Amino acid sequence: MPLVRFSIALLLCVSVAAITGCGEPPGPTGTDPEALYQHHCARCHARAGEPGGPTLGGSKGPDLSHIGSATGMTADWIAAYVANPKSVRPDARLMPAFGDKMTPEQIRALAEWLAARK
Repeated sequence: MPLVRFSIALLLCVSVAAITGCGEPPGPTGTDPEALYQHHCARCHARAGEPGGPTLGGSKGPDLSHIGSATGMTADWIAAYVANPKSVRPDARLMPAFGDKMTPEQIRALAEWLAARK
């Protein structure tokens, strides 16, 4: 009898989660580059102590705080990389494509903001 109750409770929880759209919260709808960065980038690129970053240590991705100073890091290159990393670096492995998660306008706003970080 307890197994039946547990099974019914589990089925109910799964059904409620499916109906309410459990999962990653929706991203920003506008083109505010800082909000886009916090939602899509910070968990992998923020440093320890920065908003969205780990409590201690480093992150999976490189530090982007001065990416605009690096050779070749133009807004166009960054936008192409964010949309589809393998299109500009076939060896890209950890960076996911965001072309299906952000609009072209959002990617462009984020890329221009990142390129200006010197």
